[in-house]
Amino acid sequence: MESIAQQTPNLESVINILQDQLQKFLTTIKEQTGVPGISLALNIGPQKITANAGTISIDSDIPMTENTHFQLGCISKLLTAMVAAELITAGKLDPDDPIEKYLEELRGTERGKDIQIWHLLSHTSGYLGLDITDPGVAYYYTWPKFMEYFKTAPQLFKPGTVFGYEHSEYVILGEIIKRITGNEITDLYNEMIINPLKLTTGSIKYGQRGDNAYAAEHKFNPESLQFEIIKSVPYGDFWNASLNNLTMNTRDILSIASVICGIIKTPSCISDNALKFVQKQVIKIPRTYGNSIHEEVPRAFGVGCAFYRGWLLGINGSARSQTCGLRFDPRSKIALAIGLNVWNPIIRDSIIYHIFSALRGQLIPPLPEEPFGFPLSDLDGSYIGPLDRQVIVKSVGDKIRCSLQTRNLPTMDIIMHKDDKGILRVQSDTQHLSIGFFHEPESGIDGLMLGPNAFRKQ
Repeated sequence: MESIAQQTPNLESVINILQDQLQKFLTTIKEQTGVPGISLALNIGPQKITANAGTISIDSDIPMTENTHFQLGCISKLLTAMVAAELITAGKLDPDDPIEKYLEELRGTERGKDIQIWHLLSHTSGYLGLDITDPGVAYYYTWPKFMEYFKTAPQLFKPGTVFGYEHSEYVILGEIIKRITGNEITDLYNEMIINPLKLTTGSIKYGQRGDNAYAAEHKFNPESLQFEIIKSVPYGDFWNASLNNLTMNTRDILSIASVICGIIKTPSCISDNALKFVQKQVIKIPRTYGNSIHEEVPRAFGVGCAFYRGWLLGINGSARSQTCGLRFDPRSKIALAIGLNVWNPIIRDSIIYHIFSALRGQLIPPLPEEPFGFPLSDLDGSYIGPLDRQVIVKSVGDKIRCSLQTRNLPTMDIIMHKDDKGILRVQSDTQHLSIGFFHEPESGIDGLMLGPNAFRKQ
């Protein structure tokens, strides 16, 4: 895709040229990678462009279009953050309040006093979260069962000190919002965001799909070297504020991003001050390292949006075997939404960075390489973290072996080495993961980042 900066015709001609370039670009990506389908929507100021490639499923000839629905996944959290931000702006919720103020069952408990609203919003509560790969947690969990777990769950880090992407934090936030407003979070989405913006939603629940066309979910089989369809299984209602079953097309996902960064002014019950609050960044994420196919990890996280290299804000919505992403640049008023009907974050991230680089006429560079500051022997030990995972780290000379141990799965070894410039590099296939190490200065605790998940050294 050529740089739009090189184009000199009038605006309408430039938009038409860019539309054609985007279409050719996505078609090329689909042909080169074998991804079944890609959908993309783009705002350059008020100008909207869409492009699509492939089909909704490998066993269907229905084309991917701008109306094809994708599961929102973690983009649900952004909607919850927008609702919370409006309550904060209206003075009905204080981000510095301890959660025991709103949840009487936690009053007098250490967790109720120590964890504040902004810790939930920014994923810095620090407790060891739930294993959402467990069907009993994903599909059948309840608030009373969660309270039993939450009150005694290990506290890995002091609240407010370390970012760790824990899905149940937004469940707690959703429950607090429900008690303040008397309304379910999904009803508030409709009232404050979906209906005012005239968005069309669906659900992955088969009885609620309506007439929408849905992107199927696929996984890549490394033995056959082919994509295969897998069945979507909805999360239980317990997860509605964090991982609900809503679906949208990329045009409507784009509308959410465009409203947040001020590209479009659409009737909404979310104020400008609340939208600014959602973009606020509050916690830096430790540096991670991966091989050439690792997922892009944000540089920082705020109270709804992550901050990525290239001055891009946004969030990803990875479902079980598809992925969406939204990115926006408030400075240049450019916003993008993308959906793939397969879970492949490197393709998603590559498309995003290529398009923003082309629109700016300047490549978004990778993060600068910096010498690693710790002696490798200091990293040795066992680290515990979410999803019932443990990482055993052992150094030998200028190399370290990180053995990822997950219940009911084979151990995965990540080999890293420190080169002659002191730069830490990954030598093995990390299967989209990246890994990094940090020392939390306030508590003195050593930790490990595995993608966006924080682990504590025992």
